[in-house]
Amino acid sequence: MAILTVNCENEPFETAETKTVNCALIGVGYWGSKLKTYLENDKRFSLVYTCDSKFDLNKIWNDENLDAVVVATPIDTHYELVKSALLVGKHVLSEKPLALKAGQCLDLKNIAEKNGLILQTEYIYTFSEALKKAKQIVQDGELGKALAIELSVKHLGRFGSFDVYWLLASHMLSVLDMFCPLSELTFSFVDLVENETGMIVFDGPVKGTICVSLNYPWKEAEVLVYCENGTLRYTPGAQPTLSVTSYSKPSWTVSAKISKEEQTYPFDEGHNIRLALSSFHDCIVGKENPNTDLAVEITKIIEERTK
Repeated sequence: MAILTVNCENEPFETAETKTVNCALIGVGYWGSKLKTYLENDKRFSLVYTCDSKFDLNKIWNDENLDAVVVATPIDTHYELVKSALLVGKHVLSEKPLALKAGQCLDLKNIAEKNGLILQTEYIYTFSEALKKAKQIVQDGELGKALAIELSVKHLGRFGSFDVYWLLASHMLSVLDMFCPLSELTFSFVDLVENETGMIVFDGPVKGTICVSLNYPWKEAEVLVYCENGTLRYTPGAQPTLSVTSYSKPSWTVSAKISKEEQTYPFDEGHNIRLALSSFHDCIVGKENPNTDLAVEITKIIEERTK
């Protein structure tokens, strides 16, 4: 009897972790163009379709070899596009927010779970290595209990599309959830310039504010976490990205000196899109859970403002 010997030493094979995800990108505007660049350069993904507004989406819905769809279109189109993708068995990564109504988000979540699909929302700051480090420092109690948090993101433009809370505050709500579950907080909104500049005041285990603006001539984002024995400062547009300052609180006298010690972390925030795609891939292969509940909660909070 002849014995067939097969040498597999140099033969590559695909495991769950190395699975190539065949995907389509819907939307090639400002953010979609960025996603396109990263998808084309990520070996874990094969970008099969890049779809502008004239593309026949039936090609995507009918392609049985397509694993996933990435949605980077205007906010008011998310629900229908994501739903269509899920109903034909595609995993979905959606630009934030997932939808404009919490009920729609729950509908999408239920469809995904019923069909064993991944539904992920690209809250880009939550993939930041600097913010994950800050979260770990707070959780470890290195600076004592977190007392208050100030979050802000401000820039100029995008007037008349969607209000500043959907465009920018949704980002900062996702960051806030890293330090305290949103479900444990209460929120109130203060409009300074209608739909363009405003503030969210929150209360609960931690207190604080989220300041957002489309009227700011510069581009800035900042997160400050005030703890019992120190302060963390996150500034994605500057170096160091994360600063952690610990200090003592002596009783006040004219000659009192506050001793402090600062540690800095120069994280590179330029590739958070890559980290977001990596997380999506990990969800698909079963290494990570999607952030669907967070997406529902954020939409619920902002939607309540208009009721």
